[in-house]
Amino acid sequence: MRRGVIRAAAAIGVVALVATAGNASASHRRPGSVLVGESFTGAAADSRFIGYGAACLTGAPRGGEVAEAANHPLGGCHPDPAGPVPPAGAAPRGYLQLTDAHLEETGAVLFDSPVPAADGLEMTFEQWQYGNTTRAPADGISFFLTDGAIPLTTPGAFGGSLGYAQKLPDGNPAAHFVPGVDGGYLGIGLDVLGDYFGDGEKRGNGCERRSPAGTDFRTPPPGPNIVTARGPGNGVAGYCLLAATTNGATAPWRSTLPGRLHGDLKKMPANVTPARAERLLEPAKRTVRVVLSPDPNPVATVDIDFQDGDGFQRVLRFHLPEPIPNTVKFGFAASTGPLTDIHLIRHTTLRTRPAPGA
Repeated sequence: MRRGVIRAAAAIGVVALVATAGNASASHRRPGSVLVGESFTGAAADSRFIGYGAACLTGAPRGGEVAEAANHPLGGCHPDPAGPVPPAGAAPRGYLQLTDAHLEETGAVLFDSPVPAADGLEMTFEQWQYGNTTRAPADGISFFLTDGAIPLTTPGAFGGSLGYAQKLPDGNPAAHFVPGVDGGYLGIGLDVLGDYFGDGEKRGNGCERRSPAGTDFRTPPPGPNIVTARGPGNGVAGYCLLAATTNGATAPWRSTLPGRLHGDLKKMPANVTPARAERLLEPAKRTVRVVLSPDPNPVATVDIDFQDGDGFQRVLRFHLPEPIPNTVKFGFAASTGPLTDIHLIRHTTLRTRPAPGA
């Protein structure tokens, strides 16, 4: 089964059907039925969301220390924040904080309850990447889908793999190979730093086609400010590159995004109120919409609102790997390393695929 998954993903092609930026309004389509909706603005969240590592709710009072590489109920953030994080105890103006700006921090939320996917899905969420305390920001945020028949109890490798794909740290053959997420189907990387686009560190191990950026671990990373889609994988095999927002076949791999994933906010005033923090964070918000349309020709699209007045803009369109699971589970993940950033999520809505308007 694993070999079949890898072949199906590789056959799609590397950067097939990358769309040019343009208006992607869905006003002509009736909204689908809501399957999961969580704002993450309160002091508590839907208990089906499992926290991992540094993931926490800024709407709750500050809690204990970061639960390194461990699952936990979502609660308050740790008492020693780094960087311009939102204020704690801010319900109903809170956020899901995947990481603050500490070095080498990882965070994820996992929704380990299957939702139907055979007829298509639409996920919309707000994300923030801002507040780096180092010369450059890192790493990025992923949204991923897994096979709903397989338990979703831990994310994949972090760093350039963004909690979805596998990773051999620094490409060192003597290092421990970290597996990707179990039963991975689709991983969308909102990659500020740029490693997720490349196949360094054995990302895409076993795939027939590889990233045009090659398989060598490189510094600096090959694809900053790029949205990349990776396909099915299990353990240390698969997670093949499907599409990315770059037209380059050779270096440098310049992003085709019509805006920046990273926001400019660098400071948060001391004793800031939740309402003022919300206003300060608004320009750094990026709203993301991922749609899976399986019939008759299975495709996925990614649209982003960059807060520039142009609304949603289409940034990716690509063929979906087949077969599409009957049910899926999902998660979000983010990390820092020697470079830092703050990673926030808010207002997540998973719907059935929008129906055509009358």
